[in-house]
Amino acid sequence: MAATKVKKQNSGQGAGNGGGSFRGRIPDYPDVDDKPAQAGSTGYLFVLILFALVFVLILPLVGMMYVDTMVTKREAKAQMEKVEKLRKQMEDERKKDADSILIPHQFPDGRPTKNP
Repeated sequence: MAATKVKKQNSGQGAGNGGGSFRGRIPDYPDVDDKPAQAGSTGYLFVLILFALVFVLILPLVGMMYVDTMVTKREAKAQMEKVEKLRKQMEDERKKDADSILIPHQFPDGRPTKNP
């Protein structure tokens, strides 16, 4: 005897889904166990390789750029301090020269005054 399957009509009343109303109906989702295990692992392998590239190649480059930026910042600060020191030294020399006002007959080279 061959067994024949009789297709039941879907009345919307499943076991434990609260009756036949539209809101109580639970949709039928395909079984996720139907996929072979090998198909999903290729994606995981790709993501793993991608993360390895990020951590092995890109992060050290970012670290080197950060260190280079800090060194450049330190050098720029040292240069600014040198420039400030030289500017202050020049200002002091100008003040020193401005304090010593020469009267025309005190010119060291003996030149005449410009005002008649």
